[in-house]
Amino acid sequence: MFKFNKKVNNKEKKKKSSVWILIYLCLGGIIGAFGGALIGGYSDLIHDKIVGLGRFIDIHAFEIYVAVSLSLLAVTLVTSLVGRKRFLESIARDDEFYDEDLMSIGIGATNLTIISNFLLLIPALRATMVGSEGFKFITSLLLLLVIVVICALLQNRLIEDMKKGYPEKHGDVYDLSFKKDLIDSFDEREKSHMHEAGYKAFEAATKLMLVLTLGLIFLSVIIKINLGLIFTLLLVMVTMNLTYVYYCIKLEKSN
Repeated sequence: MFKFNKKVNNKEKKKKSSVWILIYLCLGGIIGAFGGALIGGYSDLIHDKIVGLGRFIDIHAFEIYVAVSLSLLAVTLVTSLVGRKRFLESIARDDEFYDEDLMSIGIGATNLTIISNFLLLIPALRATMVGSEGFKFITSLLLLLVIVVICALLQNRLIEDMKKGYPEKHGDVYDLSFKKDLIDSFDEREKSHMHEAGYKAFEAATKLMLVLTLGLIFLSVIIKINLGLIFTLLLVMVTMNLTYVYYCIKLEKSN
């Protein structure tokens, strides 16, 4: 009786899922048609806006780089220093669970600041080279160097402070094997959390690249876009998914 009910439930689920697939397809068709008509009607306006935005970025690339870099550095310093203070106070109180959330955000912010600086540096250098503005060119490079050094020193300080609360943790920020050494010192609970967080990051990155790819494909109809960027996003997405499937199969066999 139980098996019969189970089969019936499975059939009902399949029927419902088929209905929902048809509904999603219809909704996708309606949204696509509406979006295509909307883009077609305002294609010239959208084209002009995109071109105008590109020109604005080219003209003010240096100013954008400096403003964003200093803003991110300020956020990193505030979260790191305040988080470090709370964490050390939590250790001094001998809390059951240390107050480390804000300090962890600070550690992540140092990486985000460095990556963002490298990304924004490219258009800034290109704009200053084209305009033959030597002062801005040198200033961009010096700002990058200063921010990288500050973030590296700050990250090392935060990691060393974290070791005060967790003496079993080891690893040197200035060592190329830092991440491996730090992960090796994790217990099973921490590794489980890291793997779960890694999967969530994988899902988020895949969805983001899919949205960006579709968006660039739509824009390529309106404005001339380098197709290499689209193919690069697709290649990264395919590589991530193939790597994920490969290690799922490999880990399943090893168990």
